[in-house]
Parts: sequence; C-alpha cells; structure tokens
Amino acid sequence: PEGCQEGEGGHSWFVRLKMLSRVLYFVACIAILLAGAAEAFTTPTLGSMLTSRRAVVSTLQMAHHPNPKGAKKARKNRPRKSRPSDINRAAPPFNPDPLAEARQSLPDFEVVGSDEMSAFVKVEQDGNTFYHVKTPFLAAN
Repeated sequence: PEGCQEGEGGHSWFVRLKMLSRVLYFVACIAILLAGAAEAFTTPTLGSMLTSRRAVVSTLQMAHHPNPKGAKKARKNRPRKSRPSDINRAAPPFNPDPLAEARQSLPDFEVVGSDEMSAFVKVEQDGNTFYHVKTPFLAAN
C-alpha cells in the first residue's frame, strides 16, 4: 500500500507481515496434520472413547422421549372448552343402537309350509335339530 516505508532488504513492513502470516499459517496446518496422524497410532483411552461417542450422539439429535400417537395425541391436542357456551352445551342426541328399530321390524322366524320342507334335510345331533338345504346332485359332464 501507499505510504509504506521500505526497510532493509528492499521490502516494506507490510510485505514482511504478509509473509510472516503465511509462514505461521503453514506451520499451524502442519501441526494439525501431525497431531491427527499421531492420534491414529495411539491406543484409545476410556475418556477419548466416551468423548467421541458423545460427539456422534450429539450430532444425531436423538429424541429423549417417544412422541404420543393415536388417541393420546388426539386427547392432548383437542380443543378446550373455554367459553361458557361451550362448557354448558349438552351432548348431541344420537341413537346408541341404530339397528334396534330394524331388528324389531324383522320377524324372529318365518313359518315354512310342509310342502316347502322337502327342500331341507333334518339332522339331529347332540339333542339339537338342524335343517340343511338339500343340494341337487350335479352329474359331471
């Protein structure tokens, strides 16, 4: 830069400072490489294994507890009843057994005439009576 005075040897102090910083940077890089190479030939201690394992675990960002799933998550995130209109609201009316009316309208059994009973076979087993549908014999073609 301008205004730099030249010292002995024809170099300004700025150029010398720049060269010195480059040399120091080179020495620092060599020291780091040698330290890494020397560590590769040493036997690992318990402390070094723990610190290296902690470093790996901390980079993985593992969860400390499981996330709630299903009904537990829905219960946690449900809307809260904060207004009086919500708090005092009655449950909506609904039929707990929607098929009850349909079951009452259907008969429990149907009377079959004697001439229609020819299609059934009576089977008595263990004191119980069962009627099975006769299947017609189908001749193989």
